[in-house]
Amino acid sequence: MRILVFILLLLLASDPERARQANEAYNRGDYAEAEAGFRDAIRENPDDARLHFNLGNALARQGKFDEAVEAYTQFRNRAETPQQRAMADYNIGNILGEQQEWQQAIEQYRRSLRENPADEDAIHNFEYALRQLQEQQQQQQDQQQDQQQDQDSSGQSDQRQQQDGDDQDDREQQQQQESPADQDADGEQDQQPQELRLSEITQEEAEQLLNAITSREKDLIRDFLKDQVEEVRNDEKDW
Repeated sequence: MRILVFILLLLLASDPERARQANEAYNRGDYAEAEAGFRDAIRENPDDARLHFNLGNALARQGKFDEAVEAYTQFRNRAETPQQRAMADYNIGNILGEQQEWQQAIEQYRRSLRENPADEDAIHNFEYALRQLQEQQQQQQDQQQDQQQDQDSSGQSDQRQQQDGDDQDDREQQQQQESPADQDADGEQDQQPQELRLSEITQEEAEQLLNAITSREKDLIRDFLKDQVEEVRNDEKDW
């Protein structure tokens, strides 16, 4: 792409010495010296459009893009022909292209082609800027899709973590629900020692209990024999 490929507007032999010195500095690549020379010449002759254009070139070569655009705008305001205005728009488009401001660069090339439709350099750069803008937009779209996928993946991870947490809560709740049964089992185990304490009675208490059982059995036997005797008597009496 022909970015920052500028030409100097020729100066006449009758032009100020300082302007010619600035031209010479520019041609040998001393753009800072060229800038200083063109500024001095502009102070002497501010209405000379060529000086503003050449100053814009010297500024652009140094990367002073905002100042260069201002110098080209001053040149355009003083331009006398459509071709000159097209040159200003073309160079401003080049600066915007260097900064990858493709949408604005396209507009500047379009303005340049309105003034000079036959400018092949402007046509070439206009088409190039269009392709760069499409690629830039595609990259931005891809980045947005990647970010969306990352967000979706993060959301799914959060959902899995939430599900794991819910499962853990369910397990804890189930354990809590099962705990009363466990407590009953523990209660039964706790009761067993209480039942075993019955075997820990004293010898005297054991004898009293045995006597009580024996007395009860004697009473039961006595009652049983009594019933048998009465029944026999009743039979003899009838017989």
